[in-house]
Amino acid sequence: MMAPTATAPGSSPAGSAPAGCAGMGCMGGGGAKPFYPALMEMPVLTPEARRFIEAEAARRLGAGSEAITTGQAPLHAALAANDPKAMRQAIADVREGVLLAESGAAALVAVNEARPPHHIALAWFKGQMNTASRSESAMNDGPWGFTWLHFTTMGFLLAVVLGAVLIHYARFRRIDGLVQRLSPSAAPAGGSPKPGVATDGAKPAPTAPGGAGTGQSAVAAAKPDPPKPGAPASAAGKPWSGALKVAEIFQETPAVKTFRLMSLDGGPIPFSFQPGQYLSFSGQIDGKAIRRSYTIASSPTQHDYVEITVKREEQGAESRYLHDHITTGDHLDVTGPSGKFTFTGAEADSIVLISGGVGITPMMCVLRYLTDRGFPGEIYFLHGTRSARDIIFCEELSYLRKRHANVQVVITVADYEDLTWAGPVGHLSKELITRSVPDIARRRIHVCGPPAMMEAVKASLAELGVLKEQIKSEAFGPAKGAAPPGAGAAGPDPEANPSAAAPPKARAADPVASAEAPGAAVEAAPAATPSAAAQVEFRKSGKSGALAPDQPVLEAAEEIGVTIEFECRVGTCGTCVVPLLEGEVTMAVEDGLNPEDKARGIILACQAKSAGNIVVDA
Repeated sequence: MMAPTATAPGSSPAGSAPAGCAGMGCMGGGGAKPFYPALMEMPVLTPEARRFIEAEAARRLGAGSEAITTGQAPLHAALAANDPKAMRQAIADVREGVLLAESGAAALVAVNEARPPHHIALAWFKGQMNTASRSESAMNDGPWGFTWLHFTTMGFLLAVVLGAVLIHYARFRRIDGLVQRLSPSAAPAGGSPKPGVATDGAKPAPTAPGGAGTGQSAVAAAKPDPPKPGAPASAAGKPWSGALKVAEIFQETPAVKTFRLMSLDGGPIPFSFQPGQYLSFSGQIDGKAIRRSYTIASSPTQHDYVEITVKREEQGAESRYLHDHITTGDHLDVTGPSGKFTFTGAEADSIVLISGGVGITPMMCVLRYLTDRGFPGEIYFLHGTRSARDIIFCEELSYLRKRHANVQVVITVADYEDLTWAGPVGHLSKELITRSVPDIARRRIHVCGPPAMMEAVKASLAELGVLKEQIKSEAFGPAKGAAPPGAGAAGPDPEANPSAAAPPKARAADPVASAEAPGAAVEAAPAATPSAAAQVEFRKSGKSGALAPDQPVLEAAEEIGVTIEFECRVGTCGTCVVPLLEGEVTMAVEDGLNPEDKARGIILACQAKSAGNIVVDA
């Protein structure tokens, strides 16, 4: 539609211009200048100029109102006909009417405020170019010549940018914290965890005196009702404590099961660990508080679960309870991880892992971790067991050997009459080690298994020229003292029944020190006359009881209700130290003692045995 234009005072008759241009105040075709450009030539608001502006503003208001009213009918028709093209044209016509009416109204407001004509024109131009509001109030500029709209917009954009930066920073902090928590290098390295709270509602299970399981120890477990959630992951160096759920149970061999544990909420396990560390478990069996430890068998790269592998011992109340009573869905009270018997690949460019019986569990954890992380060095895995059917993780070891060229696996069985076995037969002798591992004198070696087996292996390694600093060890199963006569370098059966072991004899400290006691002094333990009626007196508690020849002081204390703090039960952590006041003891493993402790008569209750009467300060 066409919009009227006005003739400025002293100008020629007005021509016509398209409505869109009239609304914008731009130049039309020929003839007089359009309204707003004409105002630029009026320096002051004279009466003649006022009449001119008011007349043109009235005409624009009228024309704009008419255009808006006229455009409504085509718009309704286009909407009814669902004609997008007609809708668009009708909306454009209405918009032009709005612009005309708006320009007229703005001019009337400005002239009523007695503003100069050229200010009126400038305000309109700014509004059309989005440099000011269409309302005249937009003429009120803020500081430094900017409008408040500019300051508001810039403030909003600055807030958005700062918010994005803070969110980005928070994300990186969270990612860094997660990496630190999950990285094996950041796992807690040792420490003495507080005993876990004994869980209520435990299923009763019979106990046997002196029953300690094989594995790093035995475990007592329970079913809490309601479930007790685990505590948050603790700071580095402090063990985590809480409850984990038994998610799955795997039968590895006729006497060995693997228990997969997960967080109660189904998320990642609430702690990180290093390959070779262990967890401590606590609970109630027959009304007695029991706490035992097991090495983690799964790889630290598996963040959703952690696994322990346990052998059922007839004389082990805790291992029997775990095998016979615990099912999927049960909850176990856990504290950990702890332990220094670790290898991540950073300590040496190759590793020799030698294990006997269920002492395979920390070695399996190391092997799984190294193969998961693509460790480039040579890995030699030597394992001894009783028979072919007792080989734990047999299929997985075969798979890893075939899949990874740097992995060598050698398994020997002690049963010469086992016709199902086609591999090496006998014990982990010096000859077998020599054939299996080239240049062994230059390699780092980890040894784990029953103490007698470890003594024999470490003696063989010493004969092969391996320095004691290169050998790290951890005892598994009940300590049995020195190897019986005639065992030689081959050592006894790595899974022999503890009750079948010979009585402890006088022995010297191991010729090869373990990781926790490098360079330990060699001391000879005096022989004691075997006696089945030996007594142990706990001076501080005022209690005493029987002490069997092959029974550690710690087990005797548990039977008569004397509390001695402990953690690993294998002689490495040093938690169960007590002063020996009278008598003599032998200890199969002394890694938890330093030379000063020995000189002061300090003993490890979990290892100390005696064939005669003794008095300890506990």
